[in-house]
Amino acid sequence: MGQLIQKESFMKNLNKYFLSIVFISFVTFLSSSENIYEYKIRFKIKNVISLDGIKELTSKGNDSYHIIFTGKNRMLNAELNQEAEFKYLNSKVFPKYYSQKIKVPLRGVLKQTIEYDFKNQKIASTGDVNWVVDFLGESTPLDPVSSGFQIRENVKKGLTNFEINLIKLDEGLIYKSSYSVVGEEVLEIKDTKYPCIVLERTTNNRKTLYYVAKTLDFILIKVEDDRKERMLSIEAEKILSFG
Repeated sequence: MGQLIQKESFMKNLNKYFLSIVFISFVTFLSSSENIYEYKIRFKIKNVISLDGIKELTSKGNDSYHIIFTGKNRMLNAELNQEAEFKYLNSKVFPKYYSQKIKVPLRGVLKQTIEYDFKNQKIASTGDVNWVVDFLGESTPLDPVSSGFQIRENVKKGLTNFEINLIKLDEGLIYKSSYSVVGEEVLEIKDTKYPCIVLERTTNNRKTLYYVAKTLDFILIKVEDDRKERMLSIEAEKILSFG
C-alpha cells in the first residue's frame, strides 16, 4: 500500500512539470467544410525546462486527422511527446485517442493514453494514470489537441465569449473553460507578419493568451500562460510547410 501511494505521488509531481504545456494545447484549427491544410511547424517552449519541437498534421482520409508533436531538450535529456487522432464532421470534433509521454531528468517517465468510447459515452485513461469517466448528457470533454478545433470553430463563427468542456488528464475530472476574444495583434515569424486574433482564458490566479493567425487558416502560433509561480510561453519559430 505504501509503495502504491509513493508511486501515485511520484507521477503527480512528474506531471506538474509539463501538465500546463499539455493543457495549453498549441494546435491548428480546421474545418471539414474548408480546405484542410497539412502542416509542419517548429515550436519553442519556454518553461522550467525549455524544449524545441516540431508539430505535424497529416490527413488519414475519411475526415480523420493525425497530429504528433515531439519536443526535446537534448542537454537535459527531457522530452514531451503528444499524439492524437480524431474526426471533424459538421463543425464538431470526435476524438479517437490522445496519448502523451513526458520525460523529466531525475524524475522518470510518465506515459498516458486516453480513448473515447462514444457508444457508451465514456473516456478511459490507461498507462501510468488510470481512470474512467462518463460524459452522458454532457458536451464531449475534449483533450488538449481536439479542444483547439472547437475554439477555432467558435472564433470563425464570430463568437467573442464561449465555454468548452475539458478534461483533467491527471484526475479524469470534467470542467468548463471560458474563453474571450480580447483583441488583435500582429506577430512576426522569420520576417513574415501574421495578423492574429487574441483570446484569453482566465482561471484562478492563471491567465492564458492564445494568438491565432488569420492568414494561416487560424493556426495557433503563440501561447502565453501567466501564473503566480512561473511564466510559460509556446511560440512558432518557423513554418516548415503549410498546405
